Amino acid sequence: MLHRNSCLRPWAIALFVLLTVTFTLAQAGAPKYDKSTEAKIKGTVETIGKAADGLVHLSLKTDKGSLDVMLAPESYMTEMEIVLKPGETLQILGSQVTANGNPLFLAREVTRGGDQFLMRDDKGAPLWIGWPK
Repeated sequence: MLHRNSCLRPWAIALFVLLTVTFTLAQAGAPKYDKSTEAKIKGTVETIGKAADGLVHLSLKTDKGSLDVMLAPESYMTEMEIVLKPGETLQILGSQVTANGNPLFLAREVTRGGDQFLMRDDKGAPLWIGWPK
């Protein structure tokens, strides 16, 4: 005689494996924060918007040219009341990486005047993980 729960076990295991594989594949394509490339940059916001990856990006004009800066999900920035606008001068601590063959700066701390906004912890892990979407 089969117990009712024993019929669910194969489905639960399959679902767990599917979710684990999906999460792993999604993370594999995401750029990784690299402490060895951490630097501070300063510049003026040219544009800001939500990119195809669902995260807020801005174009920062520095003395070396324009740079794509990845900040955080829009929901995180809204909840933390982070509002950035074109024309503002920012200092950003983050990691210079390459994504899809293009340079990308992963922001950890954003400073505007006396305001400091945290996007990642000291090790570069996103603070929005587990954040409501």
